[in-house]
Amino acid sequence: MATLQKIRNKAGLLVIVIGVALLAFIIGDFLNSGQAFFRMSKDKVVVVNGKKVTTQEFSTLVNRRTEEMQAMFRQQYGMSLPEGYSARINKEVFDQIVQEMLISDAAASVGVKVSKEELSDMLQGDHIAPQIQQMFSNKAELLNFLQIIFNDDLSQYSDDVVEQIMDYRTKWISLEQDVKKQRLSEKYLGLVLKTMAPNKYDLQASYDNGRKSVAFDYALQPYSSISDNDITITNEELAAAYNKDKERYKQDAHRTIKYIAVEIVPSEADYKTTEEKINALRETFASTHDMGGFLTFNTDVPYTEAYVAVSSMDDEMKNFVQKSQTGDVYGPFFEDESYKMYRLMGKHNAPDSVKVRHIMFPLNSSAAVTARIDSIYTVLQKGGNFAEMARQFSAERNSGANGGEIGWISEIDAIQFGKDFNDLCFNSRNNGVTRIESPYGIHLVQVTERKAPVAKANVAQLVMNVRPSSDTYSDLYNKVSQYIANNNKLADFEANASNEGLLVNTATLTADDINFGTINDGRSVVRWAFNAKKEAMSEIFNIENNFLVAMVSNISEEGYMPQATVEPYLRQEILKEKKAEKIMADLKAKNPTQIDAAAQAMNSKVEEAKFITFNTSSIAGLGSEYALIGAATSASKGQLGGPVAGNRGVYMFAVTTQENNTEPMDAVAEAEKYNQKVYVLLNQFMSVLKENSEVEDNRIKFY
Repeated sequence: MATLQKIRNKAGLLVIVIGVALLAFIIGDFLNSGQAFFRMSKDKVVVVNGKKVTTQEFSTLVNRRTEEMQAMFRQQYGMSLPEGYSARINKEVFDQIVQEMLISDAAASVGVKVSKEELSDMLQGDHIAPQIQQMFSNKAELLNFLQIIFNDDLSQYSDDVVEQIMDYRTKWISLEQDVKKQRLSEKYLGLVLKTMAPNKYDLQASYDNGRKSVAFDYALQPYSSISDNDITITNEELAAAYNKDKERYKQDAHRTIKYIAVEIVPSEADYKTTEEKINALRETFASTHDMGGFLTFNTDVPYTEAYVAVSSMDDEMKNFVQKSQTGDVYGPFFEDESYKMYRLMGKHNAPDSVKVRHIMFPLNSSAAVTARIDSIYTVLQKGGNFAEMARQFSAERNSGANGGEIGWISEIDAIQFGKDFNDLCFNSRNNGVTRIESPYGIHLVQVTERKAPVAKANVAQLVMNVRPSSDTYSDLYNKVSQYIANNNKLADFEANASNEGLLVNTATLTADDINFGTINDGRSVVRWAFNAKKEAMSEIFNIENNFLVAMVSNISEEGYMPQATVEPYLRQEILKEKKAEKIMADLKAKNPTQIDAAAQAMNSKVEEAKFITFNTSSIAGLGSEYALIGAATSASKGQLGGPVAGNRGVYMFAVTTQENNTEPMDAVAEAEKYNQKVYVLLNQFMSVLKENSEVEDNRIKFY
C-alpha cells in the first residue's frame, strides 16, 4: 500500500504524464480499422487514408487533452487555461491524430512494428520507457505498483481504494499504448533517418564545399537598367509560364472577411462609480479586525499575511510603508486602471529568505504511518541522516529525491503551508527538526540557513479594477447592432464606418486558423466565415473583450490560384528572363575579356566579394545570389566568368584569390553539420507524407 499511497499523492503528475497516453490510447483504437469503433457515419471530422474519426471520438480526445492541460497549468502556473486555449488544443489533437495515423500506415507498409516482447521490456523490463521512469524511483517500486493495480483479488481494500486502483489500472493501460505508439514512431522515423545518413563521400563533399574560399571581382547590370516598356509579353507566354509551374500556385480554401471590432472598455460613468465604491469602503478597510475576510469579498488582489521585503516593493507602496505606522491607510488613488488603498498591517525585521528541507507524509495517515512518522522524528532529533530519510520516506517526490531540499523560499512561499510553517521559518531561530501540519500533509521541517534580517512589511491592498458596467455593454452592443442594421451591404459596411468612428479591418482566413489581426481567439469567426455565403453578415461576436461583426468579401475554394491572381508575379519573372537574355546578348556581341571591360560594357563598376565558399548563403551588399556563388566557387582563378543571371541582374566576375583550409577533415564535426541539414529535411517529412496521403479535414463544420 505504500507504493499506492505514493502514487496517490502524485496524482496530478500522473494525470500530466499520462495525458498524452490517453490520447495515444484512443488513437491506437482509431488505427484498428476493422473494429466497430469506426461506425459508418457521415459525422466524420477526420479521414486519413479511409480511416475515420467522428465528432464524438474527436471531442473525447479534445476533452481529455483539455483535462491534461488544465492539470499542467494548475500545477506549474497555479492558473486555469488561458483564454482561447481550447482552439489550440483542438488543432493540437487534430495534428496528433493525423501524424499517428500517417506513421502507423507508413510503418505498416515497410513492416515496422513493436513486438509484445519489446513493449514488455519498455514497460517493466531492462529498458524502461522515460515517461515511466519519471514516475517511479526504482524498478522495484514500479513492479510493486503493477502488482497492486493488476491484482485480481481486491477484497482486502475498501471501496474507495478499489476505485482508485481501477482508475490507475485504466491509466496504466493508456500509458502502455502511449509507449507503444511512441516507440513505433521512433523506429519508423529512425529508419527514415538511416536512409539519409551520410557516407564518407558525403562527409568529404561537405568538407570540400566549406574549405575552399574565394574572393572575386564582379560587375552587375541590374534588370532595372532596361525599361519594362521595352519588353513585350504575350498572353501565350503568360499561360505557358503559369502551366509550367502550376503546382507552385496550389492553395488551401480561404475566406476574406471585412470586420469591425469595438473594444469593450469602461465609460466615464464606470470610473466614477468605482471611485465612489472604494471611497465608501475606506472606513471599514481602516478599522476591520478581519482583513482576510473583508478583502475576500471586496478586492481584486488576494490578501496574504506574508511579510515582504520593503526594498522589493514598488515606489508607491515603499514610500507609504517608510512614512507610516501600523494601522495607517493610504488612498484611494488611481493606478493601472484600478482604484487602490493600502493599509499597513505591520513592520518588522526578518530574513528575506530561508533555506528549508522537509519530509512530507500524507494527512490522515493510518496508525502504522503515524507510528513511522514518530519513529523517524525521533531518529532525526538524535542526529539521523535527514537526506536519506527524505529519499526513502517522503511522499513529496521532487524534494524527496533531492534529500528533502526545498531550497530558498520567501514568506510568500512559506505562508502557503500555513502560519506554523511560516513562523518556524521566519519568526524563530529554531534550527532543529520540527513537526508541522499543513494543508498538504504532515512535515518534518528543518531550516538549514537564514539570510540576514531585512526591513519587511505586510500591506493589505484594497484594489478595485474599473470594469465596463452592464449599461456600458448595452450601449456598445447597441452601437454595433444599429450600424449593421443600417449598413447590411458590403459596400455600405466599408464606406460608412468612419462616419461612426469605426474601423473596418480585412483578414484572409484558412480553415485551420485560430487567430487573425489582433484577435487571438477567433475560431468562432473562422468557422462562421467558412459556412457563410459571400457578402453574408455575421452575428455580433463577443471575443476578447470586443464586439466583433464581419462580412464575407471573397470566397476561394481549395485548388489552384487563377492565372489572373498570380499574373503580376508571372509578368515579373518573364521580365527578368527576357531582360537577362537581352543583357547577355549585348555582352556576347561586345565580347569583353577582362572584368574592367565587362563593367564598362555593362555601364557598371567593379565591386569585390570576399570569403565566399560554396556553403555561403549571401554576399554582402547583394543578398542571396546562389547562382553567382556557385559559379564563382567552381571557376578558375584569373579567368573572366559569366554572364550569370541572378536575382538582381546579370553578373560578370573574375576570381582573384583561392584559399583552401589546410586543416584535416574532422569527420565528427562534418557529420554534425551534415545531420543538421538532415533534421531539417526530417521536419519536412511529415508534410510530404501528408501530401502523399488522403487526409480529409472537416473540423470547420463542427469546431
